[in-house]
Amino acid sequence: MSAAEAINHDAIHELAVRLKELQQTLEHMNGTLIQEITNEAEYDKALALLDELTESDDGSKSTERVIDMLCASIKRYEDTAPQFTDINERVSAIKGVDILKFLMKQNGLTGSDLPEIGDKTVVSRTLNNKRILSSLDIQRLAQRFHLDPGAFYPIA
Repeated sequence: MSAAEAINHDAIHELAVRLKELQQTLEHMNGTLIQEITNEAEYDKALALLDELTESDDGSKSTERVIDMLCASIKRYEDTAPQFTDINERVSAIKGVDILKFLMKQNGLTGSDLPEIGDKTVVSRTLNNKRILSSLDIQRLAQRFHLDPGAFYPIA
């Protein structure tokens, strides 16, 4: 066995020991590692844990991974749980133009304030759904409003 394999084996052994200790602690506290959220009580615990982790975030890669896994579990639950059906349907109906209208209202903008997508005639046509936002429009708007461009694309 090479030195690299020995180090790897030792690291795996240490990880297994720590996971066993963590599981014992969680069982003592009537908790578990969150893998899949199946009910509202687990969802509430997951949200509380997420709050705790983000408030006490030490910036470590391991904490970041746990937060990412927890967020993914929460999202999967929110995407499928019956109590979120109505809101998920409403969110999926939001179009890029709706986001643009919201941003305009929030920032007190008019059609002539959006040179990113053209003159006020082009903006008017876009807002009245007679023209769709192009990929270039979306990139420019996302940059202006400091958003992920995905905010302007319909949810599939």
